[in-house]
Amino acid sequence: MRTIQQLAISFCILGAVGLSGCQTGNAPASTATTANAAHKSLAPNRVDIRGAIITRHYDQGQVMLEIEGFPSPDSRYNRAYVLVLPTTQIINSDGQTISLSELSQGQNVAVLLRSGGHGNMVGIGIARKLWVEEL
Repeated sequence: MRTIQQLAISFCILGAVGLSGCQTGNAPASTATTANAAHKSLAPNRVDIRGAIITRHYDQGQVMLEIEGFPSPDSRYNRAYVLVLPTTQIINSDGQTISLSELSQGQNVAVLLRSGGHGNMVGIGIARKLWVEEL
């Protein structure tokens, strides 16, 4: 009986090692890699909104952005009103942190919000993290 238990445990360990093996060099690229390569962005595929900055309003160290979303199943909202605080992490396409003043109208961005919105049409919230994208 003890031998059967040892064989079963060995088989489970070998199965786990076999299933968790590395991909080979000729394996197809994952969807996350291809989607991010298409956007030249470090943002995750699933974000609250991915789109272009329509308007930008600055007041006392805070910036309010209106973002018009691109049609995408990976974006939660079609339009969003986003408050960007000085503490928000803003990352450009090279992975460098940029300042709040470098955000401008017409830039493509991907944003994760801190609060919700109204259904799935309009998002309203504070930006947790913002990525500037190049198309």
